[in-house]
Amino acid sequence: MSLPPPTKNQAYCDVSAFNAGTLNMLLGQLVDVAVGDEMTDLPVLSFLLRHSHTGDILLYDLGIRPDVENYSAGALQLTKKMGMTLHGRDIPAALERGGVSRADIKHVAFSHIHFDHTGNPRAFPNAKFILGHGALKIIEEQGPVFENTLYSMDVPRERTVFVNPEAGISEPSVEEKWGPLGPFPRALDLYGDGSLYIVDAPGHIPGHINIMARTSADGAWVYLGGDSAHDWRLLTGEAGIGCHHMWGCIHEDRASAEQTIERLKAVAATPRVRVLLAHDKPFVKEGKGYWPDKIASL
Repeated sequence: MSLPPPTKNQAYCDVSAFNAGTLNMLLGQLVDVAVGDEMTDLPVLSFLLRHSHTGDILLYDLGIRPDVENYSAGALQLTKKMGMTLHGRDIPAALERGGVSRADIKHVAFSHIHFDHTGNPRAFPNAKFILGHGALKIIEEQGPVFENTLYSMDVPRERTVFVNPEAGISEPSVEEKWGPLGPFPRALDLYGDGSLYIVDAPGHIPGHINIMARTSADGAWVYLGGDSAHDWRLLTGEAGIGCHHMWGCIHEDRASAEQTIERLKAVAATPRVRVLLAHDKPFVKEGKGYWPDKIASL
């Protein structure tokens, strides 16, 4: 597998992580090696990417909001039924403790609209919000209650773009150019300089997107996989996708999710590419790279 080589004076992104909450849930929804109704504690991560040439900052996911009572009624009802417990973090406050104002954030991209990724978008007054186009139909038809789902999303629509890898046009209409990137058929060069790509990563829920970004001018990358895989054992081959006897599979399109996982495996096997997941226990155990520090480039 090959990725685009760097150009002269190649732009890249410094990347930092945030502890964005914790979630206790049924392991059997995630992997097939769970025993009965075994529960698991999942860390929740979000990420900050700062463009090397312009200083623009993009946040990828906002984790679990601290005021969980303000999530959609549907998400609150379903998490209670499923026995989930959740604890949030104030990402805007954590950002500002590291010396960056929430008003300076230019973009917030969401991997998808499950509650543990959407945080509190309205805390960022000047950001443009980026979602996969598959989320648009869900928001229009099911929001704001999102009955009997784990969906929760509250974005200012006038500042929101739904990127569409299928038609090449987003909502509201903005011309986009999608093309292949490594093993992925569809990726969008967000800044037009090869520094950061929005990657179409189907399977989990409609509109699920990942990010691939350069982390150096000489060929290092990070791949932020969102919920394409919830557990590293899915990438090492030690486990397959789970299907709980009562609640089923966490992925809405299992076949597409399995295909995306195979693509993640190819990325993870590529030299100088670091793969990070939204619920990445090995990263959390390592304990390095949290804002305002940077994740080390390979």
